[in-house]
Amino acid sequence: MSLTPTKDLYQHRGHVLVTAPAAEPVTADEFRAHIRDVDMTDTEAEGWIESARVMIEDQIGAAMINQSWRLALDSWPCGRKDVWWGGWRQGAIGELNGEPVPVAIPRAPLVTVDTVTVYDDSDGSTAVDVATTFYVDTYANPARLVLRPTATWPYANRDANAIEIVYTAGYGASGASVPAPLRLAVLNVAAYLYSHRGDECTASDAMSAASAQLSNYKRARI
Repeated sequence: MSLTPTKDLYQHRGHVLVTAPAAEPVTADEFRAHIRDVDMTDTEAEGWIESARVMIEDQIGAAMINQSWRLALDSWPCGRKDVWWGGWRQGAIGELNGEPVPVAIPRAPLVTVDTVTVYDDSDGSTAVDVATTFYVDTYANPARLVLRPTATWPYANRDANAIEIVYTAGYGASGASVPAPLRLAVLNVAAYLYSHRGDECTASDAMSAASAQLSNYKRARI
């Protein structure tokens, strides 16, 4: 049995949208009223709204309307920075010298962790029982998956993307569920993008139009 180095928590975190939101936080009519342009078509208005919403969500790590994402990890995180015995990668927490590091969920607010799947190059995929293996901490920001004291890290052994976590995040299924500051931020950013169309404005330029509304929703990138 040989010594193998532990892997860093952030060695790889693939993150892709699985199911897009079914609605936008504001309507075309609300945007037309905001910019005082009654002649803008629904299609054009919805394009600016979607662009602004995506830009804000990416900048602050949010999901406004419910949407599902897939987070891929090469390996489970661990608090140890030295080495493990290779045969202990599925040991109980008490046998692992060091506190486990929770898995942070990139988008907030977390609604549910839908599935956790681990892959083994020789045995294929295995579905993990989320409820018995993890405590889903929605109080933390960002939300996180915490390994339960009686559980073990599910065995994952693939060259890359050995763990896939599918989760749902968002404030609700409609714009009425989204906090008012975020809805106003979408209107302001969409209006900025529209009024500066064709200019060489940057994302930070556009986001400056909503800095006051977003100040309470920003968090550290993970």
